[in-house]
Amino acid sequence: MEKELTHVHWGEVLWFSWLSFLIGVGAGVLLLALINAFRSSYWDVYSLELTGMDGRDQPAELSGLAFNVTLHVENRRPKWVGNSFSHGKVVVSYAGVAVAEGRVPGFSVRAKSAAEVDAVALGGKAGVADAAVRRRVEAELRWDSAEFDVEAKLFRSGVGQQGGPVVLWCKVASRVLHQPSRCRTFTDFMTRADEEF
Repeated sequence: MEKELTHVHWGEVLWFSWLSFLIGVGAGVLLLALINAFRSSYWDVYSLELTGMDGRDQPAELSGLAFNVTLHVENRRPKWVGNSFSHGKVVVSYAGVAVAEGRVPGFSVRAKSAAEVDAVALGGKAGVADAAVRRRVEAELRWDSAEFDVEAKLFRSGVGQQGGPVVLWCKVASRVLHQPSRCRTFTDFMTRADEEF
């Protein structure tokens, strides 16, 4: 019996190799996209709470004010992905001018959990250059009608942390400070995270 010779169709082999390569690349890209999606900060829920303002009972001066802020972070990612911040900064502004600032301590949030961290923004640390703005905010504090912007910038830490700083922003009126004022914060990751404040 003679052995039958088979003819190799190189066109089919090349087509099959090319198809296998494309499927492998597609699967790799899909896997990387899923990993990045789980590490993305879009899984996090942030809110900011101005819990009070100390020094309001004294003669209203900005240097004597202390704004008490609580940051809430909820990590909704799968169980193997945590979220860590090395430190942060909180700034309280009036009419676009910083009137108080403070430091946010570092903290971590395990997967599928939440954390709260407290910070204090002191009025003496942020110098208000414009005397007219200073007098205006002090007068509005006496009448309990001042509105403040509270911003917090959180800097990520740890291996595998994705994304830049997280910026939280909230507008609060002084008249609602008699009880804690919690609001969902708005984050613009593309522009606000790169701004200095």
